Amino acid sequence: MNNQSQEKPKSLGEKLKGLFTIKATAETAAPQSPEEVNPDNLRTGETYTQWGIRICGVVTGNLSALPPFLLKVYNHIYNEQAQNVALQEQAKANTQAEIDQKNQSIALANQKITKSNSDIDDLKNKIEDLKQEQQEIKSGKERVNKDQRIKLIIGLIIIIPLTFYLFLFYSSTFYSAFFRDPASITDVMNSMFDANALANAYNAGLAELGFVLSAPIIFMGLGFALHFFSVQEGKAKYLKMAAILLVTLMFDCILAYKIGEQMHTLGVITGVYPIGQEYTVGMAIHDINTWAVIFCGFIVYVIWGIVFDMCMSAYNKLDLNKTRLDAIKQEISDHEAKIKAEKDNIAALNQQISDERNNVSTLMAKLGHQVYINYSNIRTEMNNFFAGWIQMMKILSLSQAKMDQATAIFNNQMATLIPNNNNN
Repeated sequence: MNNQSQEKPKSLGEKLKGLFTIKATAETAAPQSPEEVNPDNLRTGETYTQWGIRICGVVTGNLSALPPFLLKVYNHIYNEQAQNVALQEQAKANTQAEIDQKNQSIALANQKITKSNSDIDDLKNKIEDLKQEQQEIKSGKERVNKDQRIKLIIGLIIIIPLTFYLFLFYSSTFYSAFFRDPASITDVMNSMFDANALANAYNAGLAELGFVLSAPIIFMGLGFALHFFSVQEGKAKYLKMAAILLVTLMFDCILAYKIGEQMHTLGVITGVYPIGQEYTVGMAIHDINTWAVIFCGFIVYVIWGIVFDMCMSAYNKLDLNKTRLDAIKQEISDHEAKIKAEKDNIAALNQQISDERNNVSTLMAKLGHQVYINYSNIRTEMNNFFAGWIQMMKILSLSQAKMDQATAIFNNQMATLIPNNNNN
C-alpha cells in the first residue's frame, strides 16, 4: 500500500520521451528488404547474367547448388509475370483478338463453301442442258456445213493434181539421182520429170522399182505427219512441225545435189567442164539447177501440205452435228473438271474450318486460365543466368569437364521446367 502511494505521476517530458522510445523501437523492428532477408535473390538493377556470376561466385561453382538456383530463377521470373497485371490483361486481350480473327476466318470459309456449292449447282444444270441438246442432235437429221463443203471441194481440186505432180517429180528425181545414166540426161527438166522413170526402174529390177515408188510415198507421209502435228495441243507441236519441214528440205537438198552432180558429170563428158573436176557443195550452192530442183520439190510439197491440212479440217467440220457434238463433249468435260476443282476447294475449306475450330477451343481454354506466362522470356533469362554462371566458372579456373557437367545439368533442368512443346 505504501509502494502504491509512493508512485508519482509521470511528467509531460517523461511521457514524450516514452513515446519517442516506442517509435524508435517500432522503426528498429521494421521489416527488412527481400535482398536483406535473402541475399541470394536478384538485386535491384542487377541483370540475370550478373546474378549468375554472383551466385556462382558465392557457391564457388558448386554443381550441387546449380539445380536449386535454376529453379529459383524460374520461379522468380514466373511469379514476376504472374503478378504483372498489365501483362496479364494484354495477354488476355491478344488471345481474345486471336479468337475473333479465327472466328472471322471460319465465317469467311463458310461463305466460300456456300458460293462453291452454288457454282457446282450451276455447272450441273449446264451439264444437264448440254446433255439434253446432245440427245436432240443425235435424234435429229444430219446437217451439212456448206462453207466447209465448198472449202473441201476447192481443196480436192487443188490437191489431186498436186499429188500427181509430186508423185511424178519424186519418182523421176529419185530415179535420176540414184539409177539413171548421166549420159541420158539432157537437161534439168528431163531429170525432174521423166515419163519413163517407172518403166526404166522396172526394167532395172524390182528393188529399183520399189525404191523409186517409195520416194513419193515418203514425202506424202511427211506431209500427213505435218498435218497430224498441226492439230495437236501445246507448243511442242511447232517444234515437231519444224523438224518435219527440215527433214523434207534435207531430202530435197540431197536429191538436188545428186541431180546437179549427174549433170556436172554429163558436162565433163561433153567437155563443158575440165576432165577430173569434182562436183562440190560450193558448186551446188551456186548451181541454178540445184535450186530449181529444191524449189520444184520443196515449195510444191509445202503447198500440198497446206492444202491437205485445209481439206482435212474442212472434212472434220463438214458435219455440223458432229462439230457441235464435239463441242458439247468438250464443254461437259470442262464443266466436270470445274466441279471437281470446286469439290476439292470445299474439302480444303472444311479442313481449314476444322483446324480453326480446334485452335479456337485451345484459345478459349487458355483464356479461362488466370495466368499467362511467356516461356520464351523465361528461357532467355535462364540462359543469361547460366551464361553468367559459366563465366564465373572460367574465372574460378574450373575444369572444362565441370563446365560440361554444368551444361548437362542446365539442359536437363530446362527440359524439365520448360518442355519443348511450349512455344509461347
